[in-house]
Amino acid sequence: MGRFLRTQGMGYRFGQEIWALREIDLEIRPGEFLGVLGPNGSGKSTLLKILDGILVPQEGEVRLNNRPLTTYHRADLAKEVAMVAQETHFRFSFSALEVVLMGRFPHLGRFQFEGQHDLSVAYKALEDTHCLHLAQRPIHKLSGGEKQRVLLARALAQEPRVILLDEPTSFLDLKYKKEIFDLIVVLTHHKGLSVLVVSHDIDLAAQYCDRVVMLREGRIYAQGLPEDVVTVQNIDAVYSCPVIVDRNPATGAPRVNLLRAGPPN
Repeated sequence: MGRFLRTQGMGYRFGQEIWALREIDLEIRPGEFLGVLGPNGSGKSTLLKILDGILVPQEGEVRLNNRPLTTYHRADLAKEVAMVAQETHFRFSFSALEVVLMGRFPHLGRFQFEGQHDLSVAYKALEDTHCLHLAQRPIHKLSGGEKQRVLLARALAQEPRVILLDEPTSFLDLKYKKEIFDLIVVLTHHKGLSVLVVSHDIDLAAQYCDRVVMLREGRIYAQGLPEDVVTVQNIDAVYSCPVIVDRNPATGAPRVNLLRAGPPN
């Protein structure tokens, strides 16, 4: 299938001097779960906005299906790329089904209402994210994990080829973090989607992602397989934090252990 979404020499700056990203070369392949790591201010959020077409880079390019991203109309781009933001607020108490139906907007004409096909797609998205039973529940009444699955279902309802996730587990407990990442992996591999997740959780990314990109000060410091990127040397250089990296005894994935300062109690 070849490359689907890639950047080449891509850079973005705020104003005339402050570069948020520079010389970014990466690709998201079909059926691949790509993790983007880095401390605050490393350019992760800016990268997501560029890949979603919200920002236009000042240098280099972004190509989607071998076509410049800037040549897509917004509705056409939304049929290919879906974003799940870190925080999504609703002013009204929509049902979960109504929220998922919002994902059908790029497939509807002006003043056109959802039809039976759109309902079928929405119900299938709810089923795929294991929240069909929540269809009639108000979005404000859902737990954090339930709401995150509904937002992922809304992204699926767009029928995209690429899904971008911004910290999808940042406010969730351990159980829901595992459920969300398990679900993303299944959707990525079974549906052949290209999925990019921005995360502060190095352990989760190392455990679940096929490849990992580590950003430092707007540039790619390292990228590759988790075991090649999640290392003591890279974490110290990027996060300025002393750690020990060993292997998860159950999966063999890299596991990060923080070193506390001072003597133990």
